[in-house]
Amino acid sequence: MERTQRTPGTGGTPDGMGSILSAGQTYTAEDILKTIPMQEYIAGYRDFGRVRGYCHECSRFGTCWACPPYSFDEEQCLRRYGTIDLLATRITPAGGTVLTREVSEEIIRKERYRLDAMLLRREREAGSGEDGSGERGCNSPVRAFFAGTCLLCPPEQCTRRSNAPCRHPKSIRPSLEAMGFDIALTASDIFGIPLQWASNGNPPAYLTLVSGLAY
Repeated sequence: MERTQRTPGTGGTPDGMGSILSAGQTYTAEDILKTIPMQEYIAGYRDFGRVRGYCHECSRFGTCWACPPYSFDEEQCLRRYGTIDLLATRITPAGGTVLTREVSEEIIRKERYRLDAMLLRREREAGSGEDGSGERGCNSPVRAFFAGTCLLCPPEQCTRRSNAPCRHPKSIRPSLEAMGFDIALTASDIFGIPLQWASNGNPPAYLTLVSGLAY
């Protein structure tokens, strides 16, 4: 298992949005990499019916090109790959930072920009780069899975709502959750990092993102 740690600065987000993190507030982000056979990951951590049920309850189901339902056979797509690199990113506040909802959303967005760019770069280095939302993406030798839904357009502006083509077909990817994987079990069982949420008005001690690269 490989680990790398970084301490990002404050400042704005890559999309030009201002930062709500005040001076002195920061966090550390630790990337932990674990490589396992894809068939083992499917057998032990994919609970399609239950996890897809959560997707049905989300407002982005059927309204975001990165989210289900998809036009391709998800099971067949996953089984094309023999190995998956799973990447858990543990985000721990520092410098007096409190993980309120607003702060958490900003930090997650910043880390997602970093992680998504890294995964897309790995795809390009392997000769991939097809349409990430459709069936052609399953024919790529390397397939990225992001740690959440699409961040490229505001939800209400996704062209899927009007049945128009995606504006960024080469830059979107499904998440592992969207493909039916249990991320809570993945984080706790594979990485030893139980997911945390705010509870009874108390913020979580840390945040966790899980992404992947199949090949």
